Formats: sequence, structure tokens, C-alpha cells
Amino acid sequence: MSGSWKLVLPMGFVMYSLPLFLRVNGTSNYIIDEEFHIPQGLAFCRKQFDVWDPKITTFPGLYLIALVLNPFNYCTVTGLRLLSLIGAGINIMLLYRIRRRTLAGTGGNSYAAHEAITLSVLPPLYFFSHLYYTDTLSLTMVLMFYHFWQHEAHLPAAVFGAASVLMRQTNIVWVCMGTGITVLETLVKQCAKRRAVHKGQVRLLGVDMWLQLLASPQLLFSCVLSILAKCCFYISVILPFVGFLCINGAIVVGDKSAHEASLNLPQIFYFAIFAAVFAVSNTLRQLRPAVELLRRNRIFALLALVLILVVIHLNTVVHPYLLADNRHYIFYVWSRLYGRYWWFRYAMAPAYLFAMTVLYCGLSHMPDSFKLMFPLSLVLVLCFQRLLELRYFLVPYVLFRLNTRHTRKGYSEWLELGAHLLLNVATFYVYFTKEFYWQDYSTPQRIIW
Repeated sequence: MSGSWKLVLPMGFVMYSLPLFLRVNGTSNYIIDEEFHIPQGLAFCRKQFDVWDPKITTFPGLYLIALVLNPFNYCTVTGLRLLSLIGAGINIMLLYRIRRRTLAGTGGNSYAAHEAITLSVLPPLYFFSHLYYTDTLSLTMVLMFYHFWQHEAHLPAAVFGAASVLMRQTNIVWVCMGTGITVLETLVKQCAKRRAVHKGQVRLLGVDMWLQLLASPQLLFSCVLSILAKCCFYISVILPFVGFLCINGAIVVGDKSAHEASLNLPQIFYFAIFAAVFAVSNTLRQLRPAVELLRRNRIFALLALVLILVVIHLNTVVHPYLLADNRHYIFYVWSRLYGRYWWFRYAMAPAYLFAMTVLYCGLSHMPDSFKLMFPLSLVLVLCFQRLLELRYFLVPYVLFRLNTRHTRKGYSEWLELGAHLLLNVATFYVYFTKEFYWQDYSTPQRIIW
């Protein structure tokens, strides 16, 4: 049945989404940021590589993929958007394969398929599967990288890691995360082999392993050779990117003024709420463990709450775009809650703490290497983004959700899928029925994620 799911899921997803795709496609030639993406994609599709919009801030990966349309003479707006829908169809297959591996046989293939469907209809992700944005195809490349990395196929993993960076520069963080986990797991395995014990008995976060490495130059040298053999392909992706950062002086290309890196620690809090709400099955299953963890560590929880309040007070950053663009749901959340009531951002502190605890409990079964590298990667990806944009949460959320604690399928998994589907119905209804005009645009504007 495993082989059947790999075929049924992408085909079923595309056929299910095609009528909605055609309806969205008929509403407007350009939808918000497509104003920049579509002309650039059409230029590259027609092999006009000398055309470049200086306002574009990403590498040209999204536009290079448009070249596949050229042999079919289909360099059109519909063709470009169709690339995202096809990418989403590929994503659901990759989600199934990755989740099936992380489930390790728990619940069978149907459980993995259910999880893949749930993730593929995640409302913000599903919406952008119908538009020519970087998000869907960027996720495709990250998932390809993650899939091959899981299977320790390091060369193809590095190739798709490089492709993911061409889609969006911040994806270099996920390549670094995979590399870091590989390095740490190699150290653990080598130390366990030297001690003749199972690797589960070697604690990465303890001092014994590191003392063992320092006390044995031969073991350390063996570890270095093994790491180089596994990670040389990833290093060939990471080092050129470091060179790019040194030369360019910033992670973005083009218009750097609107995307200047600045510390924005509350992004972690917003992400925690996002993940706790959309991954409702994990939240419900980890509700009791999270409460118990906070109860057992009352002093630490109180100190964490105070720290969250201090971060909110000192480091809440509001990008001008957040206040100016009423075509996104986050504009209304901010203007009607965070911006209107000074106390609201502080009142959310307990919710942030609980949401982060739930996320921690959902990943508590993972190896120490993952529990170390994933939060670090999360900080690097989110906390230097000045703009609060839900699209930035998609890749880290998917990687989080793919690795949540596996258990037998129950009502909470069906609740999560049903909630996603209902929210999609609501957001597409708003998109199709709510129109307004901006003075400098002749076409109607609509609300999206």
C-alpha cells in the first residue's frame, strides 16, 4: 500500500485543488507580491536573463524553475502559478515519506498519509500553493533535502540544499541544521563504538562524552575524518554562502532597505502560538505533560515568564509594512489587538510560555542533537526578521510537525485536519467576496494570509 499512497496522494491533491486553482487564477493577473514575481518569472521563462527587478530580494531559484515551461510554449501567468500547484503535489508525497520514516511503523502507512494530507492543507501553505510565490517551491526543495538527509544520501541532500538556498536565502539555516545534527550524531556514535555501548547510553549534553574526546586524540581524529566524509558536500554549500554574506554585507539581494536584519526575539513567541494553534493534535496530546512540566518547575517557569515580559517590553519590533498593508490577516490581528491595547502584548506572555512548553514536549522524544539544533535554527531563521509574516513560519512549522511525538491516530488528528479544511473554506470565501481598492491600483485588492 506504501507505493499506492505515493501515487494517490499527489494526484488526488492536484485534482482536488484544480477547480479552486482555476477560480483563484481568474480573479487577478497579479496578487500582491506576484507584482514582482510574475514579470520576473515570465522574463526567465523566455530566457531573457538580462531582465532583473532590483526590488526582488531573493536568489533567482523561483524564476529559473520557470524555464521548464519554455519547451511547452507555456510562459504565462497560469503556467507560473501551476508550478506552485505541482510543487504542492510533490510536497504531499515528500511529507508522506518523511512522516512515515519518523513514525517508524507506528500507525501504519494510512496514518502517515493522514498526516501528510493534514500538513498539505495547512491554511497559509495551501493558499500560497495557488499563487506564484516562493513558499511552495522553497518548501519542496527543503523537503527534498530533508528526505535525502534522513536517508544519509549526503550528495543529493546537498544538491537540494543548494537548490533550497537558491529559492530563499534563509534556507541555508536548514542545511546547517542537518549538518550540525550529522556532526553531533557522528560524535555520539564514535564514542559509543569506542565504549562498546549503545549510542543511547552516550549523553550528548553531558560532560563524559566531551572528556572522552579530549582524552583520546586518536578518537578525535577518527571523528574528524568521519565528519568530513559525511559533511563535505554540505560544506561546499555553506562556505560559498558565507562568502556571499561577506561580499554582499546582507542576506538579501536587491532592495535591502526594507529587509534589514534586526533582533526580533518575540518572533519565537509568535511562532509558538502559530504552531500550538495549527498543530492542535500535538497541543491536545501534550496538554497534560506541559502542565505537569510547568508545575514541577514552578520557579523556572516564573523566571521564564519574567524573561518573556522583559523581551516583550524591550524588543517588540513593528515593521512599517505590518501597519501599512491591510491585505494580510496579520495586519488586522496587530492593529485591532497588539496595536490598539498596550497591555495585550504583555497579557499574551503566559500563552507564549505555555505554547513553547507544548512544543518542547512534542519534541521531547527526539535525539539531543535535534533538540539542540532545531531551536537554534529557529532563532536564526526567525529572530533576525524584522517583519512579522506568517509565510516565514511555514518551513520551520512543517519540520516541527513532521517530528512531533508519534502515537496512535485518534480524534485529535481528525480535529486538526477538519480545522484546516474549515479554515481554508473561510479564507477562500473572504478572498473571493471581500474586495477593496487602493488609490494607486486600478484592480481590486483582496485579503490573503
